[in-house]
Amino acid sequence: MVKNKNEKTINKEPHDNLKFIDLCCGIGGFHQALSNMGMTCVMASDIDKNCRDNYEKNYKLKPLGDLTKIDVETIPNFDVLCAGFPCQPFSKAGDQKGFDDNRGNIFFDICKIAKHHRPKYLILENVRNLATHDKGNTWKVIKAKLKELKYITYEEPTILNTLNFNVPQSRERVVILCKREDLGELSELPKDDKSKGKTSSKNKNKTKTKTTSPTTTLNSIIETGCSEQYIKEYVISDKMKATEGIWNQFLDILNKNSIDIPKYPIWTDWWDTDGECTSVTKISKSDQCKTEEEKKAIVKKAQEDFMKKYKDWIDKNRDFYKAHKGILEPWLIKSRENSLWKGAVRKMEWQTGKNNLNMSEVLWSPRGSGVRIKNIDYSPTLVAMASMIPIYGPESRQLTPRECARLQSFPDTYIIHENDKIAYKQFGNAVNVKMIERCARFLINNEPLFL
Repeated sequence: MVKNKNEKTINKEPHDNLKFIDLCCGIGGFHQALSNMGMTCVMASDIDKNCRDNYEKNYKLKPLGDLTKIDVETIPNFDVLCAGFPCQPFSKAGDQKGFDDNRGNIFFDICKIAKHHRPKYLILENVRNLATHDKGNTWKVIKAKLKELKYITYEEPTILNTLNFNVPQSRERVVILCKREDLGELSELPKDDKSKGKTSSKNKNKTKTKTTSPTTTLNSIIETGCSEQYIKEYVISDKMKATEGIWNQFLDILNKNSIDIPKYPIWTDWWDTDGECTSVTKISKSDQCKTEEEKKAIVKKAQEDFMKKYKDWIDKNRDFYKAHKGILEPWLIKSRENSLWKGAVRKMEWQTGKNNLNMSEVLWSPRGSGVRIKNIDYSPTLVAMASMIPIYGPESRQLTPRECARLQSFPDTYIIHENDKIAYKQFGNAVNVKMIERCARFLINNEPLFL
């Protein structure tokens, strides 16, 4: 059941003295959000030691370890259960085994705690793919379990983007907001330009991300006034410097010749070859013992299969190169002579929607699928890999850990892990503080979800 926004709220008690537990706590995104509201954390838990150490350093509370080994009866009384339960079983970046993955079953351990302690509210967070995982069956299982425990949640997954909360990062997540049945109905989700919700006669709600352009800018999180030595720590590697320069030359050629930058992915290895120097033409370790003829047959089949699967994309690339071969061929030949320009960096995805830009005016990320280039209005989703941290074109460097902390709405007083690789991983896995706080205020205090 969902309460109409015009109805009076049933639960009017103050909520600034509530207690909460922080499960799968990571580095404390939930803790930061709910403590901002005056709530007190009485227990936290995470399986990762580095996260536990950093959590204790910041919040003076030592998290417990493996959630599955905690005796539910020993947990202190609390009002709100928070959990950013493992996303790997549901993420597109993983195997998507869902509940067949032991990490996916953490959800049911969370349910055991909710069943025993009967908290007033549950706030759970996971990747966007949870909404459609296993053709929607995963969500049906979650919803049915919550109903069995006598908690009200929305009929459809609530999908939110941090951009909608004026955070300069595009990060879509499913946030599951639940209220114990005896506390009354849930407030109706907003249906303005930020959430585009749909309400049927059965009160089915689904929050979708905003379709209009965000008004955010990375300038709001960029560190200024830092020492030259500090900034030098985040200057890009020689390989990335070569990649930046080569693609900058490509953009210059197109801009000077008034050629629009293709909106489809550009993979130069398919312009004039059948994917040479790509994974398509590599022989796996298991096939190394085969004869040369057998290896050639394996590569040929892989090429044919790939070309069949991506025919439209490859045809567009080859047509583009053919139409501009006279000016692009010298650049292509020279670029391939650079020993650092190998592998996925030879593919580029131009996602700015603009022409006449160069690499010093964009934000770009080296990924396994190629070089992804965006405007500097906002960052793409932070991920838990130091090798994929966005590169800030105006200063030709990676975003710093502090800047990543700001993208996750952690205050500048937050103590960051001293190891940058660990820090990047932690922020990539964290829940966004601002988005969670707005969700908690909406669920518990009946405040607007968006400001």
